Amino acid sequence: MENRLQHILLTIALAGACAISSAKALADADYDNEFVEFGLSAGVLNIEDFGSEPSLGASLTVKASEDFFLQVNYLQAEAALSSFEKSQGQLFSGSDRDFQHYDLLLGVNLFQAEFGRGGEPDLASFYLVGGVGDTTFGGEQSFTYTVGAGYQWAIWNNYLIKLDYRDYFYQTSLMAEEKTVHNGHISLGMSYVF
Repeated sequence: MENRLQHILLTIALAGACAISSAKALADADYDNEFVEFGLSAGVLNIEDFGSEPSLGASLTVKASEDFFLQVNYLQAEAALSSFEKSQGQLFSGSDRDFQHYDLLLGVNLFQAEFGRGGEPDLASFYLVGGVGDTTFGGEQSFTYTVGAGYQWAIWNNYLIKLDYRDYFYQTSLMAEEKTVHNGHISLGMSYVF
């Protein structure tokens, strides 16, 4: 039953992404035509029970309006030995130590601002995101919920600097009985708007 619900949620999210993308293509010419951005980021991922590890990520964002956007993200990191593994022996090795995550998020810009430092004004905004995705780690593949917040600042015409925090939470039985784990992630990235 849970698996069926997960597939339904992902299907609804993908259908929403297609609908917003189509609506954007038909929008009137008064709206800014730069509504897609591609970004790369680096950060630190706290893998629960394993510690904090460096991470790399990529994102693609489609702006539905000035306030709302859809975002697809990919993240990867590699887990070091946990304190349990250091004393009791390694639980898994090889590619099972790779933490890979992707998600589809709905975002909302809460506080948008323009401030000038010369010629053209700089744009900045604080935003919240939430959605669903998939995490592969320790030989398990888990349906994942994602919530987070971020701040972006347009430093040049088409470039944004982004500071993001995400919480990836899902059910796992990797270390003991099944439990919900929360993996916090903070990253700094740059996006190109086109």
